[in-house]
Order: sequence, then structure tokens, then C-alpha cells
Amino acid sequence: MSRTRLLLALGVLTVGGGMILLVTGGDEGARRSGSEIPGPNSVALSLPEAEDPVDQSIDVPVVAETAKPRVEIDTDFERTEAGARLAAVAYLEETEEAVTLSPQEAASLQRAMATTAFAEEFGAETEQRMIELAEAIPGGITLRVASIEARSVADGDDWLVSIWYVQAITITGESVVDDWRTANYRMSWEANTWKIASFESKRGPVPGRGTQAPSATSSQFEALLAGFSDDGLN
Repeated sequence: MSRTRLLLALGVLTVGGGMILLVTGGDEGARRSGSEIPGPNSVALSLPEAEDPVDQSIDVPVVAETAKPRVEIDTDFERTEAGARLAAVAYLEETEEAVTLSPQEAASLQRAMATTAFAEEFGAETEQRMIELAEAIPGGITLRVASIEARSVADGDDWLVSIWYVQAITITGESVVDDWRTANYRMSWEANTWKIASFESKRGPVPGRGTQAPSATSSQFEALLAGFSDDGLN
């Protein structure tokens, strides 16, 4: 695979208030002429070669696979600042689940997170982005989202919650990339829980990076993390 093939155009998929990378190939000229998948804040990212040498001595553990139960949205949040922050983090982390669903199921998940006024817009945009994701990457992606820090500011009865987070995206058969973002939510109290009334997400702040090469190919990366889960870490 050529390096220009891995100069991928990125669009963004709105799920849970997070932004998931949509990856598409194409030559460099096509990218310059605007072949990015539609979406706000589209950017270009240079990825390492999938075939770059890696440590072949990696000892990949053998872990028996277990069926992963369908995650249900937890809506048991207190009507407090802490409750609004917890809800925003929980909704953001639902992004991991959403990318495993069909476009229609992902849209339904989004609507359940949103206020009545925002639900249809949120769901419709998600469904379209999921369709684009499936077309761009038929093999799918594996997503891991980790919230790092949050900030909350009162705005009347609402809370404006910003979450700085990082996501690791395994592109099946290609590579593993990281993306550092800040998700900004307006959390409103509706139906006895916190709901997303609006949001925006943008890249950064991004820490400086060294020159260390990826430790594994995408398949090795997933094998090394077999059996790991973020359950109980929140």
C-alpha cells in the first residue's frame, strides 16, 4: 500500500456528541480537488504505512471471546452539576457502541440521548454519517473513547459541559490512529434526566508527539487488547 493511499481524507461522524473519523482513500490529486466525505470540520491526516515494520516478537495473548451484551443508556443521573457532567461523559462513551450498530439503530440511540427539540436533527445526521462510514470502510472500525478532563458552566437551568477526550480508531486491515478532541454539550433537564440539547466538537488540544513508531499492526493491536474493557473505570 502506497503512502499516498494512506494520506486519507477525513470527515466526521456525529455519535454521542463525539466525532468519529470517516476514512476514504483516493489519490493525492483527488483529495486536493475536494473528495472528502461531507461533514463539518473535515481535515486531512497523514497516517503511517500499514506495512511498516513492527516488532514481530510481540507475544499476543490468547483470550476466549465472550458475547458482548447490548449496552443500554444509563439515564439515572442526579439533577446537579455532577449529574450533568456524568451524563455528558456517559453519552460520549456511547460512541463506542454506536459504531457497531446499523445506521438506523445508531440514529435511534442518538434520539434517546437528546431533548425533544434536538432529537430528530441529531438522529438524522447520525444515520447519514453512519451510512457514509459503512460505504467508506466496509470492514468497519473499532473505537475506544477515553474522557480525560471536563469543565462545566451553569447557563440558567442548563449546564454547558466540555469534555477533553482521546479516541483510538482501529481501521480494519489498515492502521490504528488517535484523535484528540473537545466535545461541548448543552445539557438540559428533560423527562427526569439530563439530555443533549446541542453540541459541537472540535479537534484539540493535541499533545506533542515523539518519533516512536506504532507498536503493532491493526490486527496485532486488537489481539493485544482482547479481553480488555472499560467497564467499571468510570
